[in-house]
Order: sequence, then C-alpha cells, then structure tokens
Amino acid sequence: MKKYKSYIQEIVPLYFPFENWEIVPGPSGVNNTTVFILANNEKYVLRFYETHQDEDKVNFEHAVLLALKERPMSLSTPVPMRTKDGKTIVKTPSGSLTGVFQFIDGANPALEDFEEIYSFGKAAGQLTAELAEVSVNQLPVYRPYYDMDSTHPRCSIDQIKDFSLNPPKDFVEVAQELLIIYKQLVSFQHRIPFLKRLPHQLVHGDLNASNILSAGDGKISAILDFEFVTNDLRVMEVAVCISDFIDDKEDETIILKKIASFLTGYGSKIRLTEEEINALPLLIQLRSLDVFVHFLGRYWDGVDSIDIVKKYIRKAARRVSWILIHHDKVIKFCDTLGLKKM
Repeated sequence: MKKYKSYIQEIVPLYFPFENWEIVPGPSGVNNTTVFILANNEKYVLRFYETHQDEDKVNFEHAVLLALKERPMSLSTPVPMRTKDGKTIVKTPSGSLTGVFQFIDGANPALEDFEEIYSFGKAAGQLTAELAEVSVNQLPVYRPYYDMDSTHPRCSIDQIKDFSLNPPKDFVEVAQELLIIYKQLVSFQHRIPFLKRLPHQLVHGDLNASNILSAGDGKISAILDFEFVTNDLRVMEVAVCISDFIDDKEDETIILKKIASFLTGYGSKIRLTEEEINALPLLIQLRSLDVFVHFLGRYWDGVDSIDIVKKYIRKAARRVSWILIHHDKVIKFCDTLGLKKM
C-alpha cells in the first residue's frame, strides 16, 4: 500500500467529495492491492489493479457487476461506486487503474466442512444461472481458458512448451513436473475443437475460497473479485471450483466427498449436458495449467519470485496426475449425483 499512499489522498475525494473519510485496516489481495476506506460510517474497498492496466477489461467487469446488481439474486456481489463525474474507474499518474466498491461483510470460508462446500456449489450454480441472463453492451477482453496463448502476454504456447522441455538451470529440480505439464499441454491442444462446441456464457472464472464469503452460518453469502469475468465454457466454472479440492496429500475418499458435496449443490441449480460432463476432467487439468502459466508470466515480468512459480509448477503437475488417475470417477460422480440433463 505504501507505493499508492499519495494517490489515495487524490483518488478517494473523487468518489466522496463531501464526506469525511479515513483508511481502516483490512487484508489485501493476491493479484491486486486493496485499501479499506471508512466514509460517513460506511465501509468501502479501494482496489488498485496490478494484473494489468487495460481499461476495457475493468470496464467490462464493472458493467457485469452493475448488471448483476439489478438481478434478483440472494448472493451479494461487489457494487462499483461512481465518481462525481459518473465514472467507476480512476487512473493514477503512474497508470494504475483503481475502483471503489461497497464493502461486503463476511469471512473467507475454509471449505473443509461438507455442508459449507455444498453451499459453495449451490452459490456457484446460482451465479451461473444469473450470469446466463446478464447482457452488457461491451465485448469481453479476456479469452476463454482454452485459448492458452492469451493466458499471459509473455507466455505463448510455444514458449511454455520450450520452457517445460528445456527448463533453465534454476528450474532443474522441477524438470519432471514440467515434463508432465508439457505432455498435458500437447494432449490438450487436440481437444480444443471439441471444447469450442460446448455451451458458452459469462463465467466468473476464478471462484475459490479467497473470492467467496460466508456469513458465519456455513452458507456462502457473497461472491467477490470478478476481474476475470468473460465469455467462456459454462462448465469451466465447475472445473475451476473443483480443482482446489484436489490435494494429493489428502485422503482420496475425502477429496471425492468434497467434489461430491460441491456437485450436489451445483446440481440443485444447474444441469449440464453429457458432453460438458465428459469434458470436466480435462477442464480441471486446464485450470491448473492456466494458473501455472499465469504465475510463470508474473515471474518473467519480475512480479513473483522463483519459489512462487515453482510452487505452482508442482501443484499443476500433481493435479494433472491426480485427474489422469481419477478421470472415470469424476465423470461417474456427475452421473450419479444428477448433474446431467435428462
């Protein structure tokens, strides 16, 4: 927050020109910096976008959020505030983009309790249903997950493959994991024509424990951080959520029970086609590969350390391997839990 301190004094009065305000303590994000503001006894979140400096991306996110605000949804979602000039975005002198949102109370859930995971699935299903009805007069900037050349501007598929097959000496210790990633990248490219035929719609794209809130009763009450909202595969939302339950250090039975709890909640709101269900294991792998590419790009940009990118290399390789082993079980779960359209 220190590097933005002088900007905060200039930005906040643009949103609250007549109110007294102050900075109050609060957590920051992983990809972006957030500052909590108290104005007229109401709490707000000032966000500095650090992943990119693309106004079109932020404008699209804000347009979707403002459209969701008009939907009859029980879940809370961020509401962008407008400046005295009617804008929802302010650019700092350094070029960083900022936005202010109404604060939403709650806590990030651990997603260890099966009932809480069921509620997460139900919330994700409700969001899928609502986003299917949202229409904005702007085109999304982010490409679908399967367009991996667009994951990070520094990382083309050819560059990723070369890095994975011929890792620099500082990455030799994860060479085996990179080989697993390379093989899956090659395999994945052959499935893209099939994926393009599946149902597409607006998706959040990054649903995980850090981007949802619980009101304290075990039920998910809010969904945050729509930075990556775009038009993508409908079932990709499910794949993103499920991928975080896969931890090879945890007992297989527990992992599968968590997946079942989520799918049961999601299935109470949304039914998927048979082709979408068959694609789910592949898309879970894709989510892990995408996160690896994201952090590799941030490492090449000098934003993240080598230890962080190694962490995500190992995590991607483990999850890809787990899905290769449990592919049929995941699909069977979808069938037995009633997730498929009849």
